[in-house]
Amino acid sequence: MKQQFLAETIDTFRTYIYESNLKVVPESAFIKIFMPGGALLVARTAMTIGIDGLLSFELSAPDNSVPGLDYKAEVEYSLASKTHYAVLFYDVVRSRLAKVITDDDIFSELPQLRDRGWSVSGTAEGGSETTIIDSRLKRYGDGYFTGGVASCPSKGEAREIRDFEASSGTLTVEAFSSAVAAGDKYVLTRSFSREINRAFEKLEDELKRLGKRPHLVLDSQDLREAHIFLSVAEACKGLASENKGIWWDLWKEYEGKAVRAYSGLRLKYDYSGDGSITGAESELAFGSLKAGRR
Repeated sequence: MKQQFLAETIDTFRTYIYESNLKVVPESAFIKIFMPGGALLVARTAMTIGIDGLLSFELSAPDNSVPGLDYKAEVEYSLASKTHYAVLFYDVVRSRLAKVITDDDIFSELPQLRDRGWSVSGTAEGGSETTIIDSRLKRYGDGYFTGGVASCPSKGEAREIRDFEASSGTLTVEAFSSAVAAGDKYVLTRSFSREINRAFEKLEDELKRLGKRPHLVLDSQDLREAHIFLSVAEACKGLASENKGIWWDLWKEYEGKAVRAYSGLRLKYDYSGDGSITGAESELAFGSLKAGRR
């Protein structure tokens, strides 16, 4: 999903680098940023490289002072002593459409989904701020826990699981406030966050198809019902093994509910782009999601 940053605020540009469909950890990385129109905004500057390969660069409030679409970030990175380049685009906006639902919302809509999850608990053999290592997890396949949630009761914190490497029993997670140590207890819980994100991206794509810019929809709650229905549909689709059975039927049922909910949306749409809404800046979406796709 294209990154968006709020105008006149400090934020962080983040990206991973992939080679042959695998996430890699560059030896070094630099970034140059150009404004829409081509003017240089940020000269070549080193990026921070996380343990899991996450590249990051802090954008200052002046860097984000001018709202605009398609800022260009040129990332120069070194891998196996060779220099490579990647070009990414992001937007600076006055408002940002946000996801406003969680797993609990889709469980409330369809309680059967709660029983399709998993929960695994254990004791870490080691780790760091961004990893949990336990060789007893090796029996699970690569990526099995990705998208779930890792909780450390001793820290009172829960973080998204970004990757799982079965060969070493290593979970890569969003950073905890302190390192995970040998002997720390953990709980891994299934989440439908990927399905929620995929449904949100479909809603954004539909807005674009209708000629609307998602960042000009000022109230994310306007999309809440459609987002819940479409997230449930995505979750059921993932559980449907063939074109029959309860999960197939539920997928089609909730996809239809999402289409109907979306078609009747009334959006607070900021035509002027000034970040505020007037009584006239509201409309029906009159759209329809494309149903029936796996």
